[in-house]
Amino acid sequence: MKDLVSAAPALLNDLYDRATDPLQWPVFLAKLAALFHSDTASLRLTDLHDPVVYHSYTTGFQQNINQYYESDAVELDPFRETLASSPIGKVLDSTSIISDRDFGRSAHYQSVFRPNGNFYAIGTQFEREGGRGMHIGIHRPKHQGAFTSEEIHALELFSPHLQRVTKLSHLMTSLNQALAQANRALDQLPFGVWHMDGNLRVQWMNAAAEESFSTTTYGLRLRGRQLFSESGGTPTTLRAMAQKLIENQLLTETLKLGQTGACLVMTQSHQSPTGFHIGRPLNPGILCFLLDAGRPAQLDQHQLSIMYQLTLAEYRLASLLVTGLDVSEASALLQISPHTGRTQLKSIMHKTGVNRQASLQRKLLLCADTLRMPNA
Repeated sequence: MKDLVSAAPALLNDLYDRATDPLQWPVFLAKLAALFHSDTASLRLTDLHDPVVYHSYTTGFQQNINQYYESDAVELDPFRETLASSPIGKVLDSTSIISDRDFGRSAHYQSVFRPNGNFYAIGTQFEREGGRGMHIGIHRPKHQGAFTSEEIHALELFSPHLQRVTKLSHLMTSLNQALAQANRALDQLPFGVWHMDGNLRVQWMNAAAEESFSTTTYGLRLRGRQLFSESGGTPTTLRAMAQKLIENQLLTETLKLGQTGACLVMTQSHQSPTGFHIGRPLNPGILCFLLDAGRPAQLDQHQLSIMYQLTLAEYRLASLLVTGLDVSEASALLQISPHTGRTQLKSIMHKTGVNRQASLQRKLLLCADTLRMPNA
């Protein structure tokens, strides 16, 4: 028992390491089995009422035997119902469920345990949710003898940790799925979007931004993860713009990118957190949009008419302004006078509650309901 308890902390560290990559759980199972002087262990997700195995990780099992258990032999498992009905986290040994004599004659022993050279087992169901349960089992040959009460107690020490690791794994899976969905959504945008800190270090970007950096179409590129410009004087300009945002002097900054007709819009993404925290506080972030009139994202006229009561003429002007054009350039493209363009811009800003064109860009870009893909 002393050896089991003294070895537990290192094994628990290994268990929590597996929480971020459950596919590595067989490594933990192998170490756990070795701790109990065994070569075989399993971790299974099963139905609480029906003989169904949804998923399993094993170590030491012959693959064909494990496949047979999952497809057919689970129905013959004499331990399944008792584990599902016992208090969660309680470890049971096989001898408390069925006698050695009866087990030796059972189909489960003949088809699953015997081919793997095992006879005795201990296990516990440590998680139950949505009609499903997760249990862990350790098995060993008959000549090693039944598991002792000390070994049963040692496995019970792992039960709450297994439960926590399972919840952590669920959280990590949900988080990764949400991030993947967000990345897919960002990659659908025709313009570049990325996030960086005050030192111009890019933390994430969408596909359009990655393409623009790799081709330096707009004079922007990454060195490592840091944003640089191929244009003379622009690096200083970029840093000055970032500094104003970080110091909360402005909410939005815009920059024309040479003769390309493109525009870089930089806006605050969050403020520095306050209060108690572990480790270094996060730096204020900067959300960047690389807009090109040649690759526009269309504004949704219906949404803008509902949200801000923009007229058709105002919608047309806003669709050009959001790409980074100024009011004179947009007016020329719309073949209206600069005076008419300025009048419409004033009306748009009044309806949307902003007082600068950069703020108008920011509002429209951050309002997902107003954006859609061309021809969508």
